[in-house]
Amino acid sequence: MKNEDNSQKNVILGQNIKDIRKGLNLTQEELSEKLGINPQFLSQVENGKVGISLDNAINICKIGNCSSVNLFKGIIESSNITDQYELLNNRDKTIIQQMIACMLNTK
Repeated sequence: MKNEDNSQKNVILGQNIKDIRKGLNLTQEELSEKLGINPQFLSQVENGKVGISLDNAINICKIGNCSSVNLFKGIIESSNITDQYELLNNRDKTIIQQMIACMLNTK
């Protein structure tokens, strides 16, 4: 059961990394070069066959200019509103920022 849990987490993590990479418009080769890892290894990670080290997780967040919440979404759930905000797309964040500005200006 534990191996199945880890396998499913690797699949989710791999998809999150792929989403971050595609959001940066990088190929696997380009991201792997920035991370200092083999492109074949990155492919295995994105396909959920293997996990990543903490160092690689930190570097992916730095390169992707994202929080660990984005990297681990679907794996680690958080009820923290700030963490949930991080998972929104830029359009939704802009709408929320405009709503807050409007509310502050009406007081």
